[in-house]
Amino acid sequence: MQQVKRSVVAVLGLVMLCGFSVASMAKPEAAAKKESATERPVAGEHVAPAQPVKVVMLKVDGEEITVQDYVNFLQRNQSYIATSMTPAGQAEALRAMVSSQLLRGDMVRKGLLPKDPEKAKAALNKAYEKLAEEHFPLPPPPDEKAAYQFYLDHQNEYGIPEMVRVSQIQFRFPEKASEEQKMQVRKRADEVLKRLDAGEPFAKLAGELTENPRAKVTQGDLGFMAREGDPWLSAAIKNLKVGEHTQVVESSVGFEILKLTDIRPSLVSPYPNVREKVIQRMRLEGQAKQRDAYVRELAKHAKIEVVQDELKTLFPRGVFP
Repeated sequence: MQQVKRSVVAVLGLVMLCGFSVASMAKPEAAAKKESATERPVAGEHVAPAQPVKVVMLKVDGEEITVQDYVNFLQRNQSYIATSMTPAGQAEALRAMVSSQLLRGDMVRKGLLPKDPEKAKAALNKAYEKLAEEHFPLPPPPDEKAAYQFYLDHQNEYGIPEMVRVSQIQFRFPEKASEEQKMQVRKRADEVLKRLDAGEPFAKLAGELTENPRAKVTQGDLGFMAREGDPWLSAAIKNLKVGEHTQVVESSVGFEILKLTDIRPSLVSPYPNVREKVIQRMRLEGQAKQRDAYVRELAKHAKIEVVQDELKTLFPRGVFP
């Protein structure tokens, strides 16, 4: 359910970025003005459903990529949902869609895929396998030393990572706040820090003063989270011991004081238990690098057009810089 909500937010954000409101997609304004009392349907009359406005975002050699295509892409590739909440993530998702379009066009030109869309659906997987085998094949397995080093570099991804329990006192400033507004909020945070240093309980002050509504009812407790899950959080609590709190730190929404209340050590699977997964991942990542290089070569000879002006800020140096 949470992923569905995020996908809706991401899609609506991108639609708004393109300059379209939700209402305009459901029904064009001009059509709404034309509707009159005499034109309204009578009981029993069949009424065709309103067709949504097609919003073309990009074109690849004349082939359109629409907002609906973007929605469908997120539904099929949910790993992009979280990242698509940011401009960089939206650019990444759109770049992946353009890559698919380029590869599909290449398969058609090479005679691996029928031009007819319906016939192409059934033949797509085999066509892709043939293209990959020729231009970006799965690399051979790495040697044991390289595989083990890869495992050491990514140990937290093969088990349960170290978890930290954090409490928070948050003071928010308005979106697009001026420096003066930020300084006023900072003063309030500094005053609370003095009270903490004087011995007042963190939980008591958090319950009274934090401006994060979800944490207010828990007296600031945010629960357990991965230590390395959020770069900002990781940096903020890096040198804390259990029971210690930070100074006032600035976040994207305001000023915060964080307290480390508990640590759960990581539980990592031994290398022998995940060796096959490590080797398979290394091979797939190697193939992906080859595929990306191949796509960039295709892009050099393709006409890629960003149709919506609002999207051009996502690609200041082109879709494939």
